[in-house]
Amino acid sequence: MTTLNFDRYSFTITRRAKIVIGLVIAAVVILFLYGSFNGVYNRGVELEQRLNAQYLDNQNYLSTYISGFYEQVSVANTASEKLNQVLLDAVKGRYENTSAGGGYTVNSPFFNAVVEAYPEASPTEMLRLWGQVQEYVVGGREGYRNQQSKLLDMLRTYETWRNSGLVQRNVVSILGFPSKNLTARVGENQWHGQDAVDKMLAIVLTKDAVNAYNSGTLDPLEVPNSGN
Repeated sequence: MTTLNFDRYSFTITRRAKIVIGLVIAAVVILFLYGSFNGVYNRGVELEQRLNAQYLDNQNYLSTYISGFYEQVSVANTASEKLNQVLLDAVKGRYENTSAGGGYTVNSPFFNAVVEAYPEASPTEMLRLWGQVQEYVVGGREGYRNQQSKLLDMLRTYETWRNSGLVQRNVVSILGFPSKNLTARVGENQWHGQDAVDKMLAIVLTKDAVNAYNSGTLDPLEVPNSGN
């Protein structure tokens, strides 16, 4: 038994009281740690689920964009792989500011590539429709760029959360983030955890853009031809 004296008052603490006080303190500490760990875990789950959804949404945007193009020219379900690639190159920015004139106007590299890849439509028919096609493609390009930027910004937020705070970043590591629940899904293929982060960071770029970043130079772009 311990006796504490404070001026005119004295307090006697029994061994049982000490144990109770110790248990209360331990319980408070455990609850605090649980709450902190649980909060960090829930935040990680939320960020990863948002990334999963955004990555799929970007792919859905591309698919919808291509389908919409065929609707613009009043053709459904007759897409060729070559024309699909031309459209993907357009939305990824290949035909902007090229040495051959750039843009999406009549007789631009993009116009010629579409005519070549889509022989079912005559040049006269394409000329008639080109105004609305041009508006659609330019809008799709801007929309997809925004989708890509949104994904990158979400990845930046996730990486900042993972690496912020001397204590938090260790808690995040202990909890196993990036977790297997972070999934980059492309068709039947899936990447998880850090592999998913790396896959999402590899935003859709044309081969020309990748080569330019690797080499530090960019050659004049050429319109695809039937020999490619």
